[in-house]
Amino acid sequence: MSSVAHYSSKSDSQLLLLPQGSRAVAALIRLPMIALTVVLILIAFRYLVYPVRTAAAAGIVFTSPGGLTVARVGFGAFPLGFVAFFLSCLFSPGRILLGLRTELTLLAIVIAVRIGALEATHSTVTAKLLLPEVVMAALCMLAIHLELGRGRLQPLGSTVHQHHHK
Repeated sequence: MSSVAHYSSKSDSQLLLLPQGSRAVAALIRLPMIALTVVLILIAFRYLVYPVRTAAAAGIVFTSPGGLTVARVGFGAFPLGFVAFFLSCLFSPGRILLGLRTELTLLAIVIAVRIGALEATHSTVTAKLLLPEVVMAALCMLAIHLELGRGRLQPLGSTVHQHHHK
């Protein structure tokens, strides 16, 4: 079997046949999604389990039980929905690019809203989160670039692999 054939499949079992560098690239491609998934799990957990304390730390005060429910849904359920989506992408090689593009879109929206809020309120309290968000977006762009690069090699490898078995 030629070395090109090793690149012909996106299945996780085939990843084990790739050279060490390629496994490192595969891990680097998944890193931004893993990092954001962990962040979203932490946000969701804090707002689902300790909504009053977590919100108070951000300067939010609830004035009704309905407000607690809104916080649990908005800051708990929505992040968990993204967690489920990103996990499904992480464990499905064919959905990695979709997950990365979704993550980049989400981060771009978060960054835009944060910058808009900083501008509107003249408050820099949450500005410290801007740097990690930009770094995560940059890592996500790098991962998209790497994944697209791997994708360009795979169709050729797939064709070569198929011709060897005919």
